[in-house]
Amino acid sequence: MAILGTAALLAAILFSTLGGTLVDRYDRRRLMILADVARALALAAVVLVLLFRGFNLPVVVAAYGAIGAFSTLFNPAEQAIVPSLVPAADVADANGLVRSSRAITGFLGLAIGGVLIVTAGAVWGVAVNALTFIVSAVLLSGMRLAAPALPVGPGESRPSYFSDLRAGFRWLWDARGFFQLTISATFFNFSSTLIGAFLVVYATVLLHGSALLFASLLAAEVGGSAIGSLLVGYAGAARYAGKAWVIPYGIVSGFVALALALVPDPAVAIVTIFVLGSLGGFAGTAWLTAAQLLVPAEMQGRYFGIDSLGSIAILPAAQIGGALLIAGFGIQTTYLAAAILWVISGTIFLFPRALWRLGVAPDRASGVHHSEMPSGSPETLDVGWRR
Repeated sequence: MAILGTAALLAAILFSTLGGTLVDRYDRRRLMILADVARALALAAVVLVLLFRGFNLPVVVAAYGAIGAFSTLFNPAEQAIVPSLVPAADVADANGLVRSSRAITGFLGLAIGGVLIVTAGAVWGVAVNALTFIVSAVLLSGMRLAAPALPVGPGESRPSYFSDLRAGFRWLWDARGFFQLTISATFFNFSSTLIGAFLVVYATVLLHGSALLFASLLAAEVGGSAIGSLLVGYAGAARYAGKAWVIPYGIVSGFVALALALVPDPAVAIVTIFVLGSLGGFAGTAWLTAAQLLVPAEMQGRYFGIDSLGSIAILPAAQIGGALLIAGFGIQTTYLAAAILWVISGTIFLFPRALWRLGVAPDRASGVHHSEMPSGSPETLDVGWRR
């Protein structure tokens, strides 16, 4: 399991900027279909090997790495394509529906996968998983979009891949609000991972619970995330996206997480995890909506890819560090340290002014379509953030 997790994480780290840059260079819908087909083929290869040769760890690791790599192509394309499908006024609600349905179906998928493996066997479980990617590709093929804008004008030479990638990093550096948000996500995700990755240890060792309690904690997180994601459009949080990110997912989540260490009780834990899920879902959807409405359309793939790299690069340190802390000091002390670190980092990121002012002007959030927005330098877009 550790090797599989490492394979997926390494693939995400290695290919996140590659996938994001490709998203800005080629047709996004076709890239999503390609990613789905590639992931289906990777799982189909596992099925064939299981049927004819039995379990083979290198094959499973390679398939898991391929799924992680092609997910770095699918995810930024999906995030960048939403503003092309719905009016600007509906982007927040669309994101809320996508993120909440993903959380719920992901939880159900875990349960259904477990039932399939127990009742029909691992081969059928993997085969059904491969089929889900095929279904996704078929649905995407029926999606109607306007013809993508040409990356270069007539007679112009196309920039190289590395020129596009450098331009993406330069844009994020100049867009100080989004740059500060990406840096803050590194710290917030570190604390969040310290808690989430070892939730099963917390449930069994500190709460002395069963598998039912662990499932209840997972369900609480899913329910909270779904509700928090749906509230963004109702609250108009894209207008104050920086505040909606730092306050809920930063300082408030840190204070809430203290309850897990200070009051180790099953009922308190379920409520706490539900609240953490709600705060994370709200903050994440507010950020995503603001990015889709403010980042230039031709830069969104690179932005989402680079942001993903910044957000996940710290995760191995959180997983390894958390394991060492638990082995040395116990789960309760580890959770307490994670919560305190979360509060401290959340407090620190209350002060960067560009992040604090990050938001979508009311006219952009309520009526102006994404294609009508300026696509120039970050300085042009900063006017919208300051509002």
